[in-house]
Amino acid sequence: MDFSIPIDQTAGAKAKIDSDTIFKASGYKSLFSHHIQTNKVYINKILNIILGIISLTFIKKGSVITTNYPPNLIDKKIVWSYLYKIKRIKKIKLIILIHDLDFIRNNDNDSNQEKKYIEQLDVADAIIVHNTKMIDLLVEKGLSKDKLIDLKIFDYLADIRSSGGSYGNKFIVAGNLDIQKSQYLSKISKIDGVYFNLYGPGYNQNDYDNDKSKYYGSFPSESIPNVIQGSYGLVWDSEDLQGGVGPYGDYQRYNNPHKTSLYLAAGFPVVVWKKAALAPFIVENNLGFVVDNLYELHSKIEKLSEDEYNRMKLNVKEIGQKIYSGYFLNEALKKAETVIEENKL
Repeated sequence: MDFSIPIDQTAGAKAKIDSDTIFKASGYKSLFSHHIQTNKVYINKILNIILGIISLTFIKKGSVITTNYPPNLIDKKIVWSYLYKIKRIKKIKLIILIHDLDFIRNNDNDSNQEKKYIEQLDVADAIIVHNTKMIDLLVEKGLSKDKLIDLKIFDYLADIRSSGGSYGNKFIVAGNLDIQKSQYLSKISKIDGVYFNLYGPGYNQNDYDNDKSKYYGSFPSESIPNVIQGSYGLVWDSEDLQGGVGPYGDYQRYNNPHKTSLYLAAGFPVVVWKKAALAPFIVENNLGFVVDNLYELHSKIEKLSEDEYNRMKLNVKEIGQKIYSGYFLNEALKKAETVIEENKL
């Protein structure tokens, strides 16, 4: 069940577009095969609602629906509420792919909001979840572990021509560079022996140490894997040089940042916070290294020989090929379909 998603330069749009592409390649058909677009936003929303409700009304009994979660816009939310109502009548089976858990990401302490999200998810017959840490969290919140499937890492569909990283001390930062979103970058002058290559929207040269960083511009999500240059991709949502600071930094305990997939698909080893949910995946597959804070970067790369770096790159290439071919969601989708088959009445 996909919606018309505007193509932009954000990771969020890219992740959902890729997911819909993989769903379709796996045999699922779009419920909304005809997207009517006008120059009036509110008319587009009304048309989306009408087409969505009509499509669900006439869907074949016993169908399996796959969809991205959460629905962020009002038209999507209305269609979702109708899906929940018709699901039991039509005996529809629902597979949800979680992209974000807003009640965790936004550090929302509203128990009613949390309850609403859990009730929405609980309607699904199978839920594809970022990682085992997120699975544990959702089980703690009341969901059955039997219908939770570990995605492991997001895919990043792309035509990769990049040769990947080169041994050295340059760290790539790709994403929103607005200083309010990437506050730690205003403090990189305190880090010795490393440099930062910056890519993305929101850059203001007055906010950054230009002796420690270089800005290369903002690029569409489709082309950026072949543009970025450096030695390592940095995955760091903390507000400080210390990991896990602020709501987005703490959110890394549970989520899989999409930029990790970008770096790996493009052939770059990655650096993540050691308490991030993705840290075990990176360490176990030797795809980079983990740190508690960014002061450790120089000492880590000083201890890493060029041969060790090149072995790491080979591991990255193997996983990267799976990422840019859609392997991980395909595998998770097969497991979700097995869960549904095993639980048929």
